[in-house]
Amino acid sequence: MKTPKYTGYLISFIALIAMLILLGSSWFHHWRMPGPLNTGHEELDCRECHEETQSSFRQEIQANLQYFLGKRKTGVAFNLNLPDNHDCVSCHSRDDDNHPVYRFNEPRFKEVRSAISPQHCVSCHREHSGVRVTSEADNCQECHEDIDIKIDPLEVSHAELVLLENWSSCLRCHDFHGNHDMTVTTDFEQMESLQAIERYFEGGVDPYSEKKRTPSKTTRYAGEKNNETP
Repeated sequence: MKTPKYTGYLISFIALIAMLILLGSSWFHHWRMPGPLNTGHEELDCRECHEETQSSFRQEIQANLQYFLGKRKTGVAFNLNLPDNHDCVSCHSRDDDNHPVYRFNEPRFKEVRSAISPQHCVSCHREHSGVRVTSEADNCQECHEDIDIKIDPLEVSHAELVLLENWSSCLRCHDFHGNHDMTVTTDFEQMESLQAIERYFEGGVDPYSEKKRTPSKTTRYAGEKNNETP
């Protein structure tokens, strides 16, 4: 007859094996998501954004144990890597993007990178937040404080808006990425309200235009499924 001591060891061992199996299973990723998927991503599978790790499950266990014991500076992901810009642009790349993330890696944007990190997609679109945009509506000030338009079409010039520090007005006329098929208004009365922009950020109705110039891909593997280059 087994003693209580060995029964406890056995239960602990079984629990550990069960936990490792759960961590290694694909369906478990949905269960351990840190939050709801963002607007437009609700139906995506985890692997649409998270690429599979190249290391074995045993190596990942060892690396994370070493991190826990202070023998490594960083831990590693289980099964799936954290997304980066490559994963985002695999569905959202456009040649005519007004603010492509790679542009912010230019030397002139060094201070901006320190302030808001616009070179990373997730700086404005942090996933698992259940919204469309996670940045503030007044970030334009980080790059456009010195804006100088010779023939300004606005009733209140861009220069005056800068002096007033009215940075929340920028997105009331301009679509940041420029993907909406729209005409930029010069009439203050026709500007979208700040509340409409904030609701859009939160996942609400699109205030700019129902038509997009370049629709996003529904899957990064669309080209592969059609035997085409993505």
